[in-house]
Amino acid sequence: MAAIPSIPIPFLKSGIIRTAAIDEVLSPQDSVEFALNVHFDRLGAVELRKGLTLLGSQIGGSAILGLGAYRNNARTTFAALANMDGSVYSYTGSSWSAVRSALTSTSKARYTNFVDYIFMANGNQAISTYNGSGSFGSINVADLPSGADFIENYRSRVWAAVASSDKLYYSDVVTTSNTITGGTSFIQVSPQDGDKITGLKRHPRALLVFKNNYIYRVFSINSTDPDPSIFRGTYSQESIIEGKNGISYHHPTGFYNFVFDGQQEEISRPIIDIVRAIPRSYYENISGWSDDDHKFWSIGDITLEGVDFTNVVVRYTISTQVWSIYSYASEPRSSVLYDDGTDLIQLIGDDAGKIFKFDNGTTDNGTAIFYDLQTHWIYFTNIKSNKKTISEIGTLHENANGGNLSYQIDTDTPNKWRPIGSLQKDLYQVDKLNAKDFTRIRFRLSGSSSGSPFIFRGWEVLNMVTEGKIKKL
Repeated sequence: MAAIPSIPIPFLKSGIIRTAAIDEVLSPQDSVEFALNVHFDRLGAVELRKGLTLLGSQIGGSAILGLGAYRNNARTTFAALANMDGSVYSYTGSSWSAVRSALTSTSKARYTNFVDYIFMANGNQAISTYNGSGSFGSINVADLPSGADFIENYRSRVWAAVASSDKLYYSDVVTTSNTITGGTSFIQVSPQDGDKITGLKRHPRALLVFKNNYIYRVFSINSTDPDPSIFRGTYSQESIIEGKNGISYHHPTGFYNFVFDGQQEEISRPIIDIVRAIPRSYYENISGWSDDDHKFWSIGDITLEGVDFTNVVVRYTISTQVWSIYSYASEPRSSVLYDDGTDLIQLIGDDAGKIFKFDNGTTDNGTAIFYDLQTHWIYFTNIKSNKKTISEIGTLHENANGGNLSYQIDTDTPNKWRPIGSLQKDLYQVDKLNAKDFTRIRFRLSGSSSGSPFIFRGWEVLNMVTEGKIKKL
């Protein structure tokens, strides 16, 4: 029997790396197996995420199927737009009011800002425009097709795609009078490849036309890819988002970054079993958004190792390539970055007619935030078969009082966690442990919070002995 010096168990920078991607014996020591509603942006610690705060009042009871944000070129008029249950509502700083009605209630709205108007398409009704006051109308829609599913502006034209026919319509080049003309000419985008158009996104060097499994590049009305540029597309326009590392999107095989001159880059390998757990029925509903250093995707409800998780959002940190997992009190269905003239506010529309300020407040609109952090299995010694005993452990944190500590050893069933106690002391707490005759062990912090986000710096094993190899039977 030999005593082992104190060993820190930190969570430094690698975030979640699932054993489905890297086996436990090779998993980085500065990563964890699972973490819910915490993130790893502060290198050397784990922090609780922020909450959701309602913007204005609840609009209704149905899902928000498309958020937009209007701003005029003079940057003096701003409006947030929300499509719900057959109507579009505008928010200009005080309350939501209807500005378009008689729409197909189940259709998603897509928007693009151009020539001092915001253009809206929803796949069923005529393209319509709005300038921040009054209601939507037909000004500047020219002859763009009614029933277009997707809309974008690129190289001084408005582009509108009709999914059912694989046609990409375009207007004439806008004149100095900001008048849109044309709209009957189109490009036929590979109509016989077995896929339909699922999204449009402008890139500095091309207009990207997404299909389920392909991406085509349109350089101009006379130059487009005759064959796919990329052999991975998306099922959801709303999953296509832009950040400082470029354009990213969801495909059933993972989350990808678009690479203009080559194949795309997969970024989701560390959470591959979570990607595989997304139900096929949700692919068309995946929505994303981004901020200065993160990309988020709402992936609905998933089941992971027999445990159900609801309203799940996966979060990718661009600068460190780290993944986090969030779960919210309601389901995010759409998003937009809204400029109210004073602040830039990331808005999230849920499945029940509510618009939230994202990463705002300490609860999800009044619901406490549940958190869960689980380490990988830890062996402590180079010889994995050595048996160990731990009798004392220390925990380092700020503001995590009330959090529950527990552990599991290799002889326990998957859902059996042995309690250590709850955090009562600020900054550092020492607890007795009675973990005996194990070869591997893992630790857990869990609880609910409605206060200021905590900082958790990990554990320190203070008293451990090893008893050598397991005896042969």
